[in-house]
Amino acid sequence: MNLPRLPANPYYRASLVLILSAVILVSVAVLTDRYDLTSAALVLAALTCLITGIFLSLLSTSEPLDTRYVSLLSVQGCINLCRVAADMGMTGQAHLVPAGKKGMTSTMQFIPVSDYDGSPLSPDTFVDGTTTAGLLVPPSGYPLLLELKGANQLVIPGDEAALPVLLNEVMTDVLGVAERVTVIREGFTASVTLEGFRLISGCQVMVAESPVCCTMNPCPVCSVIACILAEGTGYVVRTERCSHDREQRTVTAIFTLTD
Repeated sequence: MNLPRLPANPYYRASLVLILSAVILVSVAVLTDRYDLTSAALVLAALTCLITGIFLSLLSTSEPLDTRYVSLLSVQGCINLCRVAADMGMTGQAHLVPAGKKGMTSTMQFIPVSDYDGSPLSPDTFVDGTTTAGLLVPPSGYPLLLELKGANQLVIPGDEAALPVLLNEVMTDVLGVAERVTVIREGFTASVTLEGFRLISGCQVMVAESPVCCTMNPCPVCSVIACILAEGTGYVVRTERCSHDREQRTVTAIFTLTD
């Protein structure tokens, strides 16, 4: 039996709770049948809850698309690139190289054969240098980053202390894919946790294919986070690990900042 799911929008859920509370309060007033000051207070409280619930329901933003389907739109493309890289013998993790670093004119993603030694990269898709080799492609989240910069006038600050606030605003207020974002920076390691992640169905499919997919070629959400970290800090950002909790709807991505 498929039970109806409550909308993910927290304001809409709150409106349902308020309306239900109003029904309970009126029911208590009627069933007690006291017709005194207490009953009047219950009815007044019920009316307040009902009006507030209606306003929250009308003014809250609904979700026009089913996030279960939206989360799967980019999954197969990410998996396919991982398959191609694996068939070519590549086992390294994704390195997000910001513009102006290692000879890059724009932020790029480098998937090394094994480990990346930090040497300059050629602009070719298939990098075959004397000390390093791998696959150099635009990050999966780069079109999203360009749209944020163009349509939303996103400016990535040079102050690293402002990056956690920026990531929280981008993921929650602009993209609306998470309810809260927490960034913990310890030395050259950055841990980014997305709470209430609405596209977690895509994470399940990626991990089911292989947990390596999330570190070799991250999905657009984790990719745009890594791009912002790379451009904001000026470091090459390596995707170390990405894990998710289906029940809590939480995703944690860990990145390493290198020269």
